[in-house]
Amino acid sequence: METSTFSSPYRVLLNNLMANLYIGGDELVIHKEKLSQFQKCEDFHTMDYSSKTNELYESEECYFHPELGVFILINRDLSDDYDTEVFEEGLYRVEYVYYKNDFPNSKANLIKLFSEYFEKYVSKEAKVSILLKDNSGFDLKTHTIKPHRIDLDLMYNDDFMEVHTRVKHTITNENKGIVLLHGIAGSGKTNYIKWLTSQIPNKKFIFIPTTMISSLTDPSFIGVLVDNQNSVLVLEDCENYIAERTTLNSNTDVVSSILNIADGMLSDVLECQLICTFNSDISKIDAALLRKGRLIAEYKFKELTVEKCNKYLQSTDRNLVVERPYSLAELTNIDSKELKADNKQSKIGFK
Repeated sequence: METSTFSSPYRVLLNNLMANLYIGGDELVIHKEKLSQFQKCEDFHTMDYSSKTNELYESEECYFHPELGVFILINRDLSDDYDTEVFEEGLYRVEYVYYKNDFPNSKANLIKLFSEYFEKYVSKEAKVSILLKDNSGFDLKTHTIKPHRIDLDLMYNDDFMEVHTRVKHTITNENKGIVLLHGIAGSGKTNYIKWLTSQIPNKKFIFIPTTMISSLTDPSFIGVLVDNQNSVLVLEDCENYIAERTTLNSNTDVVSSILNIADGMLSDVLECQLICTFNSDISKIDAALLRKGRLIAEYKFKELTVEKCNKYLQSTDRNLVVERPYSLAELTNIDSKELKADNKQSKIGFK
């Protein structure tokens, strides 16, 4: 068969050689950084033209992963806004996966491919609701936000990936439990939560301002949750409200309300989950929040390792090298002028 005459020659060729999975309608994408671990096939070059952007592009591209033994076909059709937005974010839409179904490791390799290389694409825009209160009572105002895109491999330490996987899976598929995220300021807790809202579009995220966390004890607040079942409540900087319950702590009722909403009698009705962030040490938090079966995940954010810092800087094409750990906020806002000044004291400088 003369495959070079087809508009999708790789698909025609691979269809006759390997088993395939069509995922073109599932909005799965691969980031260009991860695509660099694949080998691009150069046997065919099928070009198309976008009148909208006035440019030629390859309508079908084929990549091979030597370790996993799989081929993927990607598409960066620039003819519509959706695909243009995907491509501009450094992502490529995956159309097909080809694999040998008689290989002993095929199943394990496919699982690794989907879990480590592919991600579900959701538009930059995500909707969040903010709890407000006026003379007439509680109200929710929904706003559209545009979270910064996060690359977990580059922007968080290696031990966070397992935690993220558990958090995303549990919030997506279940309706109870608490997530505790804590650590130093500027370590990426808020950016992660904002990004997470775009990754789980089937859930409503309700942000509770710090000044209103005490409202969780208000009986009328339960009515808001009844009208917004299966939501995720986000409580930021809430250490003063979830501290260990003592006679000196005036916020003990808040902890009780959180426990009741997340895992108590009300949980079966409200089906709400909670994400709590704080900067204090985990030892100061009420132990009941940490109970197995109630706690979805707990993670302490730290400064990025030196290796992770330099990997991130390299990905941004900045010709810089650091020799000490940095927080994510420090690293993303670093500049050469700061490094020059710091270099005299901390041995930080240019390559």
